[in-house]
Amino acid sequence: MWRGLAAVAIVLNIALNYVSQQYPFNGQTNAVVSGKYPTLLTPAGYAFSIWGLIFLSLLAYAVWQLLPAQRHNPLPSAVARPLVVANLATGAWLVVFAYELMPLSAAVMLIILGSLIVAYGRARRLVLEDQSPAIGSVPVALYLGWISVATVINLTIALRDLGWQPELNVSLLLALVLIAIVTALGILVGSAFRDVVIPLVVAWALVAIWLARRPQYPELAWAALAGAVLAGVVGVALALRRRRVVAGV
Repeated sequence: MWRGLAAVAIVLNIALNYVSQQYPFNGQTNAVVSGKYPTLLTPAGYAFSIWGLIFLSLLAYAVWQLLPAQRHNPLPSAVARPLVVANLATGAWLVVFAYELMPLSAAVMLIILGSLIVAYGRARRLVLEDQSPAIGSVPVALYLGWISVATVINLTIALRDLGWQPELNVSLLLALVLIAIVTALGILVGSAFRDVVIPLVVAWALVAIWLARRPQYPELAWAALAGAVLAGVVGVALALRRRRVVAGV
């Protein structure tokens, strides 16, 4: 039953995202709302195109997990409940964010993040125990990698909306610290779970931050680029290592 519910939740999430672009809630798309609340960590606009890849992978996963060949695969059943929560919460977040309820949107984002952490941990454990093919964990990894970065941005927006307005030098220092934390977590999670996807998603986001901040805040931009290079190198190294393992070298 939960596999079917996961498939339904994924389709609803994708459909709601499409509707929110064609018929924006509160008369404004997420891109418009985001533009009203710029932060030092908001990436260049192209970075959000990763949602296309996330949704495509989730849709493929929704079909794959229901195939007769996957009936005895434990991964879909293990991640179904948290995946339902993540997708439904993402749909709710679209509405809350469009109405500029920023503290509430940050709370919903934390629910998404928490549910994806649970789903990812379960999925990768089964993959590492050779109970499921690695492809089954890729959609969750893509989703979690991007939501991890989005959560940091959303929390920053919520704090500003609540009236927290530190001086520029303090904001820059905090942004540098957050970039270091995101980079470190991407590398640590990727290494611990032998996962290529998480570090590469983090690198994608950090490159976009570098491009967005390069004109005004070069120090911050170069820190983001350094983080992207580190995460990217780890991702490539993990990919090469996995390739050697598969080849039996």
